[in-house]
Amino acid sequence: ISAGNGDETGKGINTDLQPVYPAAYASGNIISVANLSLTGALAESSNYGAVSVDIAAPGTYILSTIPGNRFDFLTGTSMAAPMVTGVCAMVYSFRTDYDLTAVRTAVLASARKLDSLKGLVASEGIPDMYAAMTFGWQ
Repeated sequence: ISAGNGDETGKGINTDLQPVYPAAYASGNIISVANLSLTGALAESSNYGAVSVDIAAPGTYILSTIPGNRFDFLTGTSMAAPMVTGVCAMVYSFRTDYDLTAVRTAVLASARKLDSLKGLVASEGIPDMYAAMTFGWQ
């Protein structure tokens, strides 16, 4: 789920202090996703929360479809969330021994840590597909 794109000025808010729903629901079937900028830092407009936001993913200047059978570059947590969804889908299809809770655990526990995300998202990182797919293997 997209963590949200800030307040009325476009500046990201701490959703630990000001929850935004549905992203702030504490549920085992939700992964709340922040927007990582092109520099590898949290995008200024992205919501964040060391407890309420799980992970960050690229969500800045992403080519997407728009109305009128066209394409454009878009930015926001709604562009970042599908990146994490793709990792989850790959893990779920590859790891037939995993249920959805195990997929969530694998993706978050194997996130690649970034210093720029410390204290801003729970995993302090971004998805690492290979690490998620092989999570728990000896």
